Amino acid sequence: MNNRLKGVIIFLLGVLLALFAWQNWQPPQPPVRLFGYEVLPLPQVLIIYLCLLAGFIAGWLAHGLRLRRKRRAAASGSQEAEPHQSQ
Repeated sequence: MNNRLKGVIIFLLGVLLALFAWQNWQPPQPPVRLFGYEVLPLPQVLIIYLCLLAGFIAGWLAHGLRLRRKRRAAASGSQEAEPHQSQ
């Protein structure tokens, strides 16, 4: 996929997100409650985008931790193999 096509796809995604935000910019009815308290009355779009962002960050961190574990396992596996080869 070339850079121009990626740019067009990202641009279209941005336009769709902006259009979604423009059409749904209204406070939630009833207000969002958390532990019995009313949370700052945010528009529905911001709540949705914040949830998407939180999910993206959680997935990104989980992927990074999994890569770190794989690298550690590969490094410890190569260190264990070295002494056996010299004998």
